[in-house]
Amino acid sequence: MSDNDTITDLRFFAAFRRPAWVIMMVAQMLLGLGLALALIAKYYMLVFGTASCTAEADTLGNMIRCTPTILMVAHFIFGVAGFRFAAFMFQDRPRAILPPIMLSFAGMLLLFVQGITPAAATWPVAAVIVTLLACLSAAFAAQFLLVRSREPSE
Repeated sequence: MSDNDTITDLRFFAAFRRPAWVIMMVAQMLLGLGLALALIAKYYMLVFGTASCTAEADTLGNMIRCTPTILMVAHFIFGVAGFRFAAFMFQDRPRAILPPIMLSFAGMLLLFVQGITPAAATWPVAAVIVTLLACLSAAFAAQFLLVRSREPSE
């Protein structure tokens, strides 16, 4: 493989970077809009309607009413992380994987915490929470240090 082939491959690769970024941003905005509408509907039903779930009804209103808010937010974060990871595939910087990883750890933490009751709070549960927080902190520190190492020193 010659240097000319490598340059051509990089140009081909770079041609898809901008459309992938645009698709990621539009998908994030649509996910955010969906989450905002679901939360508005959930609180509208809570304030002005009945907040009781009926197990036999598979309607959108019942699904919004019965799903815990923290679970909705966790799934939203997973969706955003998925689109960001897909856009990462068009990046040539390895550090671009850190934001989707941080979002994934945050979503996993929310998903894990939403199901914990005081009766289920044991030391293994605490160990999992501490591990998830440590992974999230490590990814954040790595991103901070990588950005800081790129800045010109004074």
